[in-house]
Amino acid sequence: MRKYDYDIIVIGAGVAGGIFVASQNQGKKILVIERDLSEQERIIGELMQPGGLKALEEMGLRHLTENFDAQEVNGYKMIKGEQTFKIEYKEIGNDIAGLGLQNGKFLSSIRNYIQTLSNVSLFQGNVTELLEDQNQVFGVKFTNNESETIEKKAPLTVVCDGPMSFFRSKLSQPNKHVSSYFMGLILKNLELEDPSLGHMILTGEAPILVYPIKTNSYRILIDYPGEKPPRLGAKSIQKIKEEISAVLPTYMLKSFEEAIDTEQIKVMPNHRMNAQAFRKNGVVLLGDSLNMRHPITGGGMTATFNDILSLNKCLDHVPYENERELFSAIEKYYTARKKNVETINILANALYKVFRNEDLKDACFEYLNKGGEKSTGPLSILAGINRNKKYLLKHFFNVALQHPLHFITKPKKQFHLYKNALEIIRPILKDEDKPALI
Repeated sequence: MRKYDYDIIVIGAGVAGGIFVASQNQGKKILVIERDLSEQERIIGELMQPGGLKALEEMGLRHLTENFDAQEVNGYKMIKGEQTFKIEYKEIGNDIAGLGLQNGKFLSSIRNYIQTLSNVSLFQGNVTELLEDQNQVFGVKFTNNESETIEKKAPLTVVCDGPMSFFRSKLSQPNKHVSSYFMGLILKNLELEDPSLGHMILTGEAPILVYPIKTNSYRILIDYPGEKPPRLGAKSIQKIKEEISAVLPTYMLKSFEEAIDTEQIKVMPNHRMNAQAFRKNGVVLLGDSLNMRHPITGGGMTATFNDILSLNKCLDHVPYENERELFSAIEKYYTARKKNVETINILANALYKVFRNEDLKDACFEYLNKGGEKSTGPLSILAGINRNKKYLLKHFFNVALQHPLHFITKPKKQFHLYKNALEIIRPILKDEDKPALI
């Protein structure tokens, strides 16, 4: 019988790995290996929807979002030219809110907490290899800061090494695509009428998102369509400045121009991926290593935290030394998680494509502006509170079919609108319906 050093080895102490470790309350001995433990500024993982907060509360970890100046986000202000309207979480229910935060501060909060846990060992190092025998992963090989190569064994290895995962292709059949890129800056001294709302700007060809991340600081994310990253030479930045200044509300112009003149633009690829895991025992993929969607809706942390809840439920009371029972629990996780995250994935990937289609964007803006269930329904799904796939699809098609008389009065335009809607949603649904395991 194989001798183990730990009960669980976790590769990566990002949001996924860190929260998974923090959520363990069964006294398991855990080794966590993170490539870089320094606090960094990133433009990913900064907007947490209410569903993500709810999942954290369910795990007893809401306190990890406190004491580093995170900002409450209470909904969205939709902007297209001179037209504006608000859709707020309070219309869904009481005490529903999201958070805007600095990713680095949140990660530090998580890591500081897990280092206080007596059953957890956190190391900075680089995992180079999975220890494997006959389709059974039983540990890892990694190098530490002194360039020593170390082997550690555990019956369960949890892989959370992020969007650029090294181990993803060894454990799954990924189908990763770059939808676009986000260019990020921080806007300061921004005076807003609704400072606790995310601002979705749909005036130009591609969407722009602005939301608070700390006191008197707002993240602006500018979408750059295509599979190739933007060029950021002096001439290119000047062109970006001119194009974005032309579509931003006037009250954002001064802060934006100061930011683009003084800050380095941070760029991140926006991936969509729904991996299909191989049937390997002793190992499981979690977070962006397994599943990504366009970040336009800020659904990433909500999806990840719901995955952690699903995984914990499947692993509950499973004897890890029993390979058959552990494998059964991992299979159950991969299959069961889909119902908790599919609406988050579908909405994010579909909404981005809707916002890139001028006719559908106008139709969506008009639909949400009607208020009532036409705004609160889609908002409840975006918030991660409502996970009803049929309800999501009802609203998606209602956007395209909100003027049925147009089939008579404007048949060419209406049929074109409906055709575009079908062309967007069909491949997304097909991708979500792929088997979780192969």
